[in-house]
Amino acid sequence: MAEKKGLFEKLFGKKEDPKAVKEAARKAEEAKRQAEVAAENAKRVEQAERYKAEAEARRVAAENAKRVEQAERYKAEAEARKAEYEARKAEAAAFIGEHTVTADDTLSHIALKFYGHATPPYYKLIYEANKDVIGDNMNVIVPGQVLRIPALPEELK
Repeated sequence: MAEKKGLFEKLFGKKEDPKAVKEAARKAEEAKRQAEVAAENAKRVEQAERYKAEAEARRVAAENAKRVEQAERYKAEAEARKAEYEARKAEAAAFIGEHTVTADDTLSHIALKFYGHATPPYYKLIYEANKDVIGDNMNVIVPGQVLRIPALPEELK
């Protein structure tokens, strides 16, 4: 009895080898699996690169925020130093000298010495500037006290 020819044999003139077909199917399946693994690995590499870029962006943002905070702190410190300098400058300009009280001094004598006038507006100016040193009674000054002499305001010049 004559064998029937299969499609493969009809097309190519030879009988197909079942082992070769199985081997080819196995290789095709293996290639397909490797392609899937390669695609998955490519996805993972892409994801890892994205995570790495995001982490770098977060690090740079945090570093920049730290620099901004530091710059703001330096600016605030500089402004505070400037304000302190201006306050000291204004305070220094507000006083024209110091006087150490002797046994025969009175506020009116001191006002006469520094301002050329011994009237109440002048000696009260000295008292108000030195209330913390003199105390509540402007008539009692003690030898050895150091009084700061304020500059005259415009209305007394």
